[in-house]
Amino acid sequence: MNKKLKLIASALALCVTFNVSFPVMAAPENASIDEHKVKYQELNTEIKQINEKISSLDVEIEEINQNLEENNRKIEDTKIEIENTKNLLIQNEKEMAEAQDKLNLRVRSLYKSNLSSNIILFVLDSENFSDLFNRIHAVSKIVSLDKELMKDIDEKKVKLEETSESLKKNEDELSLLNNQISKDLEKVENKKDEQQLALNQLNEQKDEIFAIIEANEKTLVEHPLSIINSSSSSISQIQEAVNTLEGLLPQLSSPYVIGLAQDGIYQGNSIIQEANTPPVQPPSLDENGKATYQMESTAYTGGGLTAMGLKPVHNPNGISTVAVDPNVIPLGSKVYVSGYGVAIASDTGGAIKGNIVDVYFNTHSECISWGRRQVEVTVLAYPGEW
Repeated sequence: MNKKLKLIASALALCVTFNVSFPVMAAPENASIDEHKVKYQELNTEIKQINEKISSLDVEIEEINQNLEENNRKIEDTKIEIENTKNLLIQNEKEMAEAQDKLNLRVRSLYKSNLSSNIILFVLDSENFSDLFNRIHAVSKIVSLDKELMKDIDEKKVKLEETSESLKKNEDELSLLNNQISKDLEKVENKKDEQQLALNQLNEQKDEIFAIIEANEKTLVEHPLSIINSSSSSISQIQEAVNTLEGLLPQLSSPYVIGLAQDGIYQGNSIIQEANTPPVQPPSLDENGKATYQMESTAYTGGGLTAMGLKPVHNPNGISTVAVDPNVIPLGSKVYVSGYGVAIASDTGGAIKGNIVDVYFNTHSECISWGRRQVEVTVLAYPGEW
């Protein structure tokens, strides 16, 4: 009785040991993947925030560039106004010089002709009071016009000079503003460069972490994939491996590893389906066999319609397509090819001469797997008999 209790206790101890050991072995690997995925998501969040900052800085740069462009346009317009004002000043000085020359000429003429005394005589020589008044008015008008002319020229000159000074001041202010805008633009562009540098660094970290995640995920799927790819694995082992991959698939992040898992699932299911499909038994030749040939078999895929205008198919549970030499087996015959199944001889080929049968498969890999082999071809029915 004591021996039995000791054996039971030992067995329980072993069970407990094994039950605890499995999660301990798996935990670090899963924890590593989870930790890296959390870090990966954090980096994604930081990258999103930096991209938003860069977008905001791009808007700010665009606004500054627009202000700079507008300011440059104003500076160019002001320069044109200054140049036009300078031309007006030159024209005004020319007019003043011409007027001064005329005035000087008039003064010299007065001096040479002693016109000042003549003017007095001109006034005193009036015939009556009315004539005197008219002559005085005429003389004063001449003098007034000369003064008015000089005054207008002087005022125009002063106004142009003031305008020129104002424009020059405006140009200086615009230049200062332009310099400030350029400095602001440089600051913002520097900020953008800093953000871009930070973004590049985060992307590098993200790539490094994703490489670790991908390596860890690949390690997770390697064992079930090796079981599926092993020719010594049993169907139950392959089914378990497929179930494992299907359970891992929603948790995977790497497109590459996801592709490996999906291919493994497809391949495993194909093996399971093929194993569960009952083999097609050849018919009894005593009842249905018309003729039997020992032939060399090749395989083909693709193409359009067969020589009989049918669509080529490979249906292990139904009727497939084969190509034959019509001189050996008539087109339209129903045949059984050992290792392949029941088919209709509906196609031909340039290399299909004599005892050669070319069986059709849906994929290139199936054709390679079939290769070139010796088969037995049994005619089950000739055209019109089925």
